[in-house]
Amino acid sequence: MHRILHISDLHAGKNLNKVSRNPDLSYALDQVSDLCNREKVEAILIAGDIFDKAIPDYESEHMVLDYLTEWAGRNIHVVLIAGNHDSYDKLKAYKNLEKLTKIHIYDRPNPNPSEAIFVCENLAIACLPYPNERLLTKGSEDAHRTYSHKVAEYLKALAKQVENFQYKILLSHLMVEKGIIAGSEREASVSEFYAIRPDQIPEVFDYVALGHLHIHQRIDRAVPKTYYSGSLYQIDFSEKDTNKFVNLVILENNQIKVEPINLSLYRELKEIRIEKDQSIHRILEEIAHKNALFKIILEIDHRDPMLNSKVQQINRALGEKLVFFKLDFPEYTSTNIQDIESLNILDLYRAYYKQNYNCDLPKELEKEVIYLLNMVHHETD
Repeated sequence: MHRILHISDLHAGKNLNKVSRNPDLSYALDQVSDLCNREKVEAILIAGDIFDKAIPDYESEHMVLDYLTEWAGRNIHVVLIAGNHDSYDKLKAYKNLEKLTKIHIYDRPNPNPSEAIFVCENLAIACLPYPNERLLTKGSEDAHRTYSHKVAEYLKALAKQVENFQYKILLSHLMVEKGIIAGSEREASVSEFYAIRPDQIPEVFDYVALGHLHIHQRIDRAVPKTYYSGSLYQIDFSEKDTNKFVNLVILENNQIKVEPINLSLYRELKEIRIEKDQSIHRILEEIAHKNALFKIILEIDHRDPMLNSKVQQINRALGEKLVFFKLDFPEYTSTNIQDIESLNILDLYRAYYKQNYNCDLPKELEKEVIYLLNMVHHETD
């Protein structure tokens, strides 16, 4: 019998407008520790995006290493892989921990699939860290066809390595078609151009532990029980009103049972729109006491003589809980004008192309833009 906990997307070091989210992560990881004790977990699988940036700050590194060594010190195997936010080389520097503790790190896709397998008695865990397209494709190749094809071929190779074990788990950080996107993921990394099909996940695996998408979900079209455990806390306001989970996976008598366990949140993310005819004082009375971080959108007439006073009232009432504040002037709103703040680089380029060429951005050109954005994210984080 094996009792496994599947978690992912820690994003240690995440900030929202200079507000550190490390307290939110620590609160979630404390619950993970409690679950390990209560459920007698023997292994924790961390499916990538350990850090939010490739070069994390010292505080975030200290916090992550504190939890990893705590779990390993309780005789729990910790198996972790790199996500698209992680630096392959940074995680490689942690591999020496394997000599002292039960921490097992897979920092990048291994050219030799036999070296990407963690074995615990009759359980084999095949590990595929985020397969960066630069490792898998050449500039002259069709990135979409070659990327998904090569990932699928590597998954087959991993499946071959574990086929004779009683229990078989795949641990990976990648995009699967039809997965539900939260909106807090990097758009380039969850593009259809770099997604594998559910039927490309080998049937030999009993459970597939995925990271990358921040909403807890099962990929129904895959034959194995395939789950994204999702982020441990609400990463940004696109995840407002979403619940957070980890998966307890129980392997016994050749049966696989998956129990999603709900995590409580240290601070919820709340987006509040205050319309012109609403009382600011009443709304602030209702929300100011809540342990939450707020995005406030104030609808107001630009000629309102109380504009500055109302803004100050909101700032005083919420203080550090106010993460984003936006003024909305309805008289200037037009259905033909997009909110530039809500657009990312890819959206802006699509809008630019349509405006200048009077047609949608061609798929092949979009693919090249996404490829370049992925390269830029990897080089600058």
